[in-house]
Amino acid sequence: MTDMYGKGPKGKATRLHAKIVRSLGYCENCGTSNVLQCAHIISRKYSHTRTMLDNAFCLCASCHGRFTDNPVDFGNFTMEKIGEKKYYELVAARNKLEKFDWDEEVSRLEEIARERGIQ
Repeated sequence: MTDMYGKGPKGKATRLHAKIVRSLGYCENCGTSNVLQCAHIISRKYSHTRTMLDNAFCLCASCHGRFTDNPVDFGNFTMEKIGEKKYYELVAARNKLEKFDWDEEVSRLEEIARERGIQ
């Protein structure tokens, strides 16, 4: 399956991650349940944080777009929600150099999805 997330285990892990994040069921900024998206704190380009559940918010498309256009607002929102300590833990994880095991990550996320009843 090829889509905006890609193919192979990396794409599967990314899809699972987004599904788990969106399963919250409401925007963490405004509370709506319309058009929910997975909004990353640290860019998706970094393997070690790409599918960390602490590295994403469930946002509606409107809030996600607004934060994308206003990164200072997103930074303030992030610090308010997770705090500076957690943010710098994400930064440290982002900077890891060892190879990331996407097959293992798929298994981890499948287990989380099962535990939460997400299909």
